Amino acid sequence: MQIVLLDEARFDSFAISHPNHSFYQTSNYGRFMSKHGYNSYYLGLVDDMGQIKAATLMVVKNEKTNKRKMGYAPRGFLIDWNDENLVSEFTNKLKEFLAKRSFTYLKVDPLIIYKEHNMDGTEKLDGDANTSFVQKLQNLGYIHMGFNNGMEASKPRWNTLTILDNNITSLYNTISKEARQKINNAIKMGNKIYKGTMNDINLLYSVINKENPPLEYYLDYYQFFGQNNGFELYFTKLEPVSYVNSSKTLYEREEQRNNELNMQIQDWNIPNKEMIINEKLKSDELLSNYKKNMLEAINLFQKYPSGLVIAGVAVIKCGDTVTFFANGINENFKDLYPEYLLRWQLMQEFSKQGYKVVDFGGTIKEVNTEYNNLLKRELSNKFIEYVGEFDLVINKKAYYTGSKLNPILNWLNTPI
Repeated sequence: MQIVLLDEARFDSFAISHPNHSFYQTSNYGRFMSKHGYNSYYLGLVDDMGQIKAATLMVVKNEKTNKRKMGYAPRGFLIDWNDENLVSEFTNKLKEFLAKRSFTYLKVDPLIIYKEHNMDGTEKLDGDANTSFVQKLQNLGYIHMGFNNGMEASKPRWNTLTILDNNITSLYNTISKEARQKINNAIKMGNKIYKGTMNDINLLYSVINKENPPLEYYLDYYQFFGQNNGFELYFTKLEPVSYVNSSKTLYEREEQRNNELNMQIQDWNIPNKEMIINEKLKSDELLSNYKKNMLEAINLFQKYPSGLVIAGVAVIKCGDTVTFFANGINENFKDLYPEYLLRWQLMQEFSKQGYKVVDFGGTIKEVNTEYNNLLKRELSNKFIEYVGEFDLVINKKAYYTGSKLNPILNWLNTPI
């Protein structure tokens, strides 16, 4: 068998049906990277009959000033990792192929689960695990870059997923009770979901509210992934009339309940009033929040009579997986939980369309109250730890000398 350069069509034909397929291993992503300062190559291991046995997209920084020439196979390779002979041959053939082209090393971060965890970060004893994988690659000469618990690597090592279910009730019960409560609250407050178009990328960018990456980054993603609805935009819009009515109803109901609790406290015939007093204190807090929401809703109606977009998300569809690629929220309306409702309704829709997995994206091992961290964990039903990054060294002298001068090239830490 030998390594050959594949054209885009041949690579995509092999990649789309592979179990390790992801949008990072597509010609769409390769063309996107080519527009952003990289050269993209599609490498395949073929047998004597011309059949592809393994393949990968490799991107290379197009910068002549780099002292070390390195490649990166994002979320690659597309190979049967359980076939040790095949992995060994692919590795050796890659080293030969790249050595002839003066490469120093190739970085790869496979979509292989190292361990599955509970949402609190503890190991799930009955979950997926491939703890011997790292040692197997090390035996083949790969250098493991470590088990980082944050976002230091090229791609996140910790990830949140939801395995979809055609039975919506069953799916709903796999997410946390906290998420279910927030979804219900969002429904009550007049949040509505709608699908955007390419003309709405500016709107998404304004909701994301980040200068880096620039707007062109999202426009390019739409250009290369937008065919056949592969890149889609969705928004949560707060409808002022519904918001006013919902806020008013909630306030009036809680006001009535608060008055009843107050009367019970004043009734000397009712024993054990401590519990009632506690309920009254909770009710006071709710009443204050509902009053605030009601006044805010009225002001919003006066300022935005046709509604206000308060959350948005971009997704990439590839194979049987939908990846939540970019998202944002109007910080003033976090307490209305618009993103919870947005993602939940999309999960239902993607399940009906036949998709199997929703990838909410990377996170960290540590449990904290940071908004995005909570959002992902509360809505997902699978928390996984990937094996991490490996360097396949081609030229040891250049690799180790360069490592001292330049531990990790800056571009590897850039979201791509």
